[in-house]
Amino acid sequence: MKWKWPVYLLATYPITDYILHLHPWGIIGQSWAKLVLFYLIFLTVKLRMAGARAERFPTHRMIGFVAVLGVLYVVMDTQYIGVALAGYEIDYMYMLIALLLPYVLTREDVVPMLKLIVFTGFLLSLHGVYEYIIAAPIPSFWVNLGEHVRTRVYSLFWSSNAFGSYMAFMVPLAIGVALHERDRGQRIFYSVAAVFCAATLIFTDTRGAWLAFFGAIVIFTWMVDRRLTFAVLALALLSFFFVHSIRARFQVFLSPVYWNKTFATGRVSEWEHAYDRMRSNPLFGKGLGRYGGAVAARYFNVQYVDGFYAFMLGETGLLGLLAFLSLITVYLRDVLRVWRKETDRHVKWLLAGVFCAIMAFTLHAFVENIYQVPAINMTYWLTGSLALIYSAGGLKERARAVRRAAAPTVNPADGAQGAASP
Repeated sequence: MKWKWPVYLLATYPITDYILHLHPWGIIGQSWAKLVLFYLIFLTVKLRMAGARAERFPTHRMIGFVAVLGVLYVVMDTQYIGVALAGYEIDYMYMLIALLLPYVLTREDVVPMLKLIVFTGFLLSLHGVYEYIIAAPIPSFWVNLGEHVRTRVYSLFWSSNAFGSYMAFMVPLAIGVALHERDRGQRIFYSVAAVFCAATLIFTDTRGAWLAFFGAIVIFTWMVDRRLTFAVLALALLSFFFVHSIRARFQVFLSPVYWNKTFATGRVSEWEHAYDRMRSNPLFGKGLGRYGGAVAARYFNVQYVDGFYAFMLGETGLLGLLAFLSLITVYLRDVLRVWRKETDRHVKWLLAGVFCAIMAFTLHAFVENIYQVPAINMTYWLTGSLALIYSAGGLKERARAVRRAAAPTVNPADGAQGAASP
């Protein structure tokens, strides 16, 4: 398939989205992801009409269920249909793209796509290091009372929390790509990328991303070589005592002042408010785009809920939250199964990086509404889907098998007789 480049743009989402939102590309920037979705739908329909079939994992069936459930939420809210559609786009569109990718990408696309994702993260980490060097200005509310922070880097995300989450995702993925590479030069390059991403993660001063990264990297070392897990634990302990920014941020986290503020106006207060929103309509919540996210902030000036699962509880109720948590569980399980059945050591390391990268996002979502960031949402669904495509082999291999099965069989005796005939 010659026209795959629109799909490859998804791997560079943060940079592509930023560029396309600049003048005079503003109109394209607002709709380019939807255009890619429609393009994938067109290709999928075309290939299915030609007889192609993609292997389906439980993740794909769950995506279909959750997407249909989202349509139900839209239909239920006819009073604010535009708001509901905007909420559907930001919550469900990117997983729909992942649902269609197996019809377009093959196993040969997986490693180049993962490398492109890491390369994009590397470029943004360089920008983050530059921001740290120049001490980029930040809003005062990014710093707690009594703290003295030089800067908190944010790059193209304009949020240090979102950027920290993105870097926490990139480090295990970059390490996985580096271990996968047999070429010494590329192995060094992606190792350097991992180091820069890790440094940028520290410069974001985002505790939630740090903890999510710590959990993900512990899992990664356990999957690759359990002896490394103890080294990671020791390094984390040394970082707490000897890296000033990390120690200072966690000292604030452990202070009574911080927790009083958190319960009064911070995360815990927001989670309680989300629970109260759910109680008014336990099954369906407030409605898509009506509470706690980017759409609600734009249309109703409603404050963000710091914690995606709490946000889902308030917006879509128990039904929406349980459906999404079931999808996430199945998604992680499918990627983990792909890792377990792989026998090639280098590929196994790569798949471990993929699993732990998406695990970092999953963990950070407990304390940040990161799935409402389009670049993060797209990267999350794209990366794990590539692992599933690698396991399935892609349409190319299956198409060859279909052609071989459909080819007419020839009896060897008939063939010999035919060859002897004049």
